[in-house]
Amino acid sequence: MTIFPYQRNSTGDSFPVVDLFVSKGNHIARIFALIDSGATVSVFKEEVAKQLGIDIEKGKVIHLGGVGGHIKGYQHEVKIEVAGKKFVCPMVFSREYLVSFNLLGREDVFENFRIIFEEKNNLLILE
Repeated sequence: MTIFPYQRNSTGDSFPVVDLFVSKGNHIARIFALIDSGATVSVFKEEVAKQLGIDIEKGKVIHLGGVGGHIKGYQHEVKIEVAGKKFVCPMVFSREYLVSFNLLGREDVFENFRIIFEEKNNLLILE
C-alpha cells in the first residue's frame, strides 16, 4: 500500500497526483500525473515524450474528446513504475494537451491497483 497526499495547485485546489517513473528504451523520466477515474486512456504532454526520446508522430494516431474539447495525440507503449509496481501501458502524447497535469487513465493502470480516493483527508491510496 502506498499513500499519496493530494497536491495543491497555485490556487489552493487539491488533486490526487502521484509521482512515477516512465521509461522507453534507455530513457527514463520521473514525472507527476493525476489519477483520473474519468479518463479512459493516459495522456501526457509532449515534453514527456521528448524526455523519453519518443518521436510522438511515429505512434498510432488517436483523437480524444472530453469536457475540455478534442485533441489529437499519438499512442506509444511505455513502461511505468508507480507504488512499487511495474507494467507496460499505452500512453497518448499530444502537443495539443495543454492542461496542468499529465493524466493516468483507467486503461492498464487501474487494473493493477485497488485505488482509494479519500477525499475527506486529501489522500490517494494505491494497494
